[in-house]
Amino acid sequence: AGAPGRDALVAQTLPYLFSQALTSGSNARPLLRRLFALREALHLLDYTDESISDFKVLLLRCFVSPHFLKAEEGRKLLALVLGVSEGLAREGLEFIRAQVGMMRGRRAAVVAYGEVVFRAWKDGGWVRGEIGEGFLQGMVEAAVHAADKEVAKAARRIIWAFVEQKAVAGVEKLVFRLSEPVLFRSLQVANSNVRRNALHLLLDLFPLEDPDVTKDVNDPLLEKQFFLLDKLLMDDCPEIRAVTVEGICRILNQFWEVIPSPTISKKLSKIVDDMSKDSCNEVRLSTVNGLIYLLDNPQSHDILKVLLPRLSDMVSDPALSVRAAAVDLLLAIRDLRSFQYNKVVGLGTLLSSLADDHPRVAKKITELLIPSYFPSKLPLKEACARCIALIKRSPAAGARFCEFALSEGSSPRSLVEFIKVSITLALSPSGLNLAQTDGLVIASAKLIKSLSDEGSSLVALREYFANAKLKLLFKTAVSDGAQAALLSMVPAISPDDLCVLHIECMNIIVNAAVTSKQEECQEALLAAHKLVHLSGRSDEMFEELTNILQSKASYFSGMYGLEPPSCPVASTKRKKGKLLKKTPARSDDVDGNRSSTSGILSNEELTAVGGAAWQLNEILKAEEMRAAFLQSYAEIAFSSLKVISQVYIEQCLHFESLDLSPVFAYLSLATYSALQDVDQTDMSCSESTIVNQSLDHLLRCYDRFVNGSVTVSTDSTSTLNKNKKSAEHEHQQHVTPEGMATPNPYKLVMC
Repeated sequence: AGAPGRDALVAQTLPYLFSQALTSGSNARPLLRRLFALREALHLLDYTDESISDFKVLLLRCFVSPHFLKAEEGRKLLALVLGVSEGLAREGLEFIRAQVGMMRGRRAAVVAYGEVVFRAWKDGGWVRGEIGEGFLQGMVEAAVHAADKEVAKAARRIIWAFVEQKAVAGVEKLVFRLSEPVLFRSLQVANSNVRRNALHLLLDLFPLEDPDVTKDVNDPLLEKQFFLLDKLLMDDCPEIRAVTVEGICRILNQFWEVIPSPTISKKLSKIVDDMSKDSCNEVRLSTVNGLIYLLDNPQSHDILKVLLPRLSDMVSDPALSVRAAAVDLLLAIRDLRSFQYNKVVGLGTLLSSLADDHPRVAKKITELLIPSYFPSKLPLKEACARCIALIKRSPAAGARFCEFALSEGSSPRSLVEFIKVSITLALSPSGLNLAQTDGLVIASAKLIKSLSDEGSSLVALREYFANAKLKLLFKTAVSDGAQAALLSMVPAISPDDLCVLHIECMNIIVNAAVTSKQEECQEALLAAHKLVHLSGRSDEMFEELTNILQSKASYFSGMYGLEPPSCPVASTKRKKGKLLKKTPARSDDVDGNRSSTSGILSNEELTAVGGAAWQLNEILKAEEMRAAFLQSYAEIAFSSLKVISQVYIEQCLHFESLDLSPVFAYLSLATYSALQDVDQTDMSCSESTIVNQSLDHLLRCYDRFVNGSVTVSTDSTSTLNKNKKSAEHEHQQHVTPEGMATPNPYKLVMC
């Protein structure tokens, strides 16, 4: 202590260590420990001397250093720095105030500043006096009046560092004295941002009481706070209502024992009966979230048993977030012995939501139901029986339940056994209706899809589905969804024989095309397209659809005197045809050389056109099939659709109903062909004008229709009937000769 030169040693050592700590990066922790060990030396320096100004700047830099804010020793050192001199205290707090205004989203840094200020206040010195109170008063003002909600939140975090230390002598009185004059006035101002900020601060400070007065004096103050909260529940601003709902639930959770029972009942009834029906989604969401939080207090359970059944409709709320939160509430109830979730929301309502709702909600409902309908603690046979019972009760809900069963904890082995039980039952459906059989099939398909990454499970399933089980099962599947589910199973359980259901796929495709059933079996159609393509036999599918379009286009052209389309496809072994870009239409025959007459086509004559065109449009949307189709079938399909589109536009007033699928397919084919041209040739090439030609063709057809060029007369109708008979005769001859379009070899199965 009496060593010569000790003052010079301190004056040189401290700046050196602080400088090293600021520039050492991740190695600053040991230096901070050394500085903290020398913390008493900070009081030995004269901070009024002009020679120390550089060191003071160095100390102030520490307030923005992440190394000092992250380390406990660093935060303690910053608190000591605020106490060594009045000037440093003022400048340091001003530094912190400026940083708080820029700390949007940097929660950890703001919390660290709060700890620094509280430590400095607790240690006494300059911060505990007028300087510190002025800083805290500024934080209260910012927490209430800041225009930016993030700045207000940062200021509240500084104040929270004091609020959570209420047990320390003098803290509660300080917070009350600084907040009370500002808070109650701000809760009732016209500015909604100020009301919102003041509400957040009130919820942080609740209950705001004067520790130096008796309970009788504080009770009116507490009643005033509850009165203001009631008023804010009906605030015009939805955000304030939402915050108030969650805030009241938080208050009830924390202070249940000291709040009078009538007040509790009044608040909860208001929340359940009124706020759950608020017009704002966020308010309804806050209602559910607040009640979930309140369930953590066991003392709330008795009254919530009575109130929560009134919220059963929230499972069907228009807002997805509210529906998901409502199921979260049921999950919280399920884990409580004193509650039964099915008394809050009926099983029928849950199953309806499970069947039809968003996957986010359906997954949560599966989590809720899985202990009851596929419990892991029961023997596997009984667990399977329960799940079968669920599918029988609601096939759609049961299938959706199976979709998420694996992700909610069911073992792959148990799910494989359940698939076997379901398929066996579906193949011998005694006592089952068609919907239940389809439900078993769809549920099994969803489980197989979820097990696609489980190698051992797939091996067991492939063994089980051997011996033509898929073909037998397909005969039992009636609905579009069940057929689509079966087709989607093939790549997983029969990867070496993707053609196992090829005939069934082609039956679906051709039947939907010639009977225009695509609206009733879209899901199965798309699955059939995909499976045929995966099996490497897409040419057969393309040929069937193209032949249908070409045949009908030839019939229309003969009937209306238009230029016939290109020749039909001969066989699936045909050579690759020319690209569409190599046969651009001539401008003089885009619309046909002869004027169309008018007439009426029957619905039967239009259905096949719409069905085949819809499927072609879907094929063009699928990138993996589009290239193959454009390579070999684009020219014939395009010329056929051109004729069909012209007839559809010019004769549209004479059709009982009109499916625009051929026009859409015509434009899609032109667009994708042009895009392929752009990839292969120069953009300026004349062959890439196919889109313009197609649009011009349609516009000319429309122009003739609007301007009345297509007319109806007795003579034209007579001529049309002759053309129609001639076209029918030619159409019959056209499809029968050897080498031309062959009759469909597949038995048509109604979808």
